Amino acid sequence: MVRIGIIGLGPYWEQRYEPALRAIDQRIQIKAVYDPVRSRAEQVATHWNAAAVSGMGCLVSRYPLDAFLLLHSDWMNHYPLQLLSQQHRPVYIAGSLGEDLDLLERVHSRAAEQLVTLMPEFSRRYSQATSRFFELAVTRLGKPNSIQIETCCPAEDQQVEVPGQKNETDFLVGLMDWCCYVMRTKPVKVQTTLHSDSSDRSEDHRQIKIEFLPDPVTGAERFALIKIKIQQRETEPLFPRHQILCRNGLAEFHSPDEIHWENESSSMTESLKSDRRELEVMLDHFCRRAVGGIIPVPNIRDVCQAIQLVRLSRESLSSGKSLDVTKFKD
Repeated sequence: MVRIGIIGLGPYWEQRYEPALRAIDQRIQIKAVYDPVRSRAEQVATHWNAAAVSGMGCLVSRYPLDAFLLLHSDWMNHYPLQLLSQQHRPVYIAGSLGEDLDLLERVHSRAAEQLVTLMPEFSRRYSQATSRFFELAVTRLGKPNSIQIETCCPAEDQQVEVPGQKNETDFLVGLMDWCCYVMRTKPVKVQTTLHSDSSDRSEDHRQIKIEFLPDPVTGAERFALIKIKIQQRETEPLFPRHQILCRNGLAEFHSPDEIHWENESSSMTESLKSDRRELEVMLDHFCRRAVGGIIPVPNIRDVCQAIQLVRLSRESLSSGKSLDVTKFKD
């Protein structure tokens, strides 16, 4: 049983976080809840038989907690993350971490030295389609050689399918982290180009190419192409289109809960609606880490790498050059 303290309930509590926590309630015990809206904290605390606390300092110092869920902290910038990272206990971090690389690197270095888990919420890594793809890569498709993604950056007033990715930087951070996660190796170069068709402005787009180390067995080039339409149609789907070409076949998905794959002998479309949703999987992995498990989870270093890729992609567009990725090497 993992004793948990919650900081910030945020706009996604009712439809996203509470149902996922209910699904794993045999493994967790919510002991304390803090939210700047006191009445809301009291209401949630009552439902979970927990204490509603008046501040973060009180929550981290007065209650016997094994881990923290930082679900919403926009109103206090980075203070909650800095406070929690000094508590020597695991922290699950939902939403955006901003763009302050120096601060994030310091937070990561301190946590790494103390062997503390700080797990950012990279939802795309854990979608049903992504999880199924990795199974297929082992059994039927082989390792990936290239990724192609077609998408639009969300509008300011648009509801997004991944919380914390309303602005362009956070949206691209999530996509670029997913590309690195699927390739399972470090990026080496980034280049961004503009593509325009004057006859149809709706097809204008910019294309970000991320190059990775070549396949160590075949020597084949490995890369990811992210095609971002500049002018969004009203009917444009929220979920990007993904295509992954592998050594022995390909996989495609346009939603988190369905995948199409094919190789020389088979072609199949699978519904994954009965599989566990990505948030339940992430929270399950986090709880395993909280009790001493060694299951791999993302960390702040992954966030820093993705932020750097976003910055390099913008610099490349301005300079017209392909830029080397020089940091975050193992």
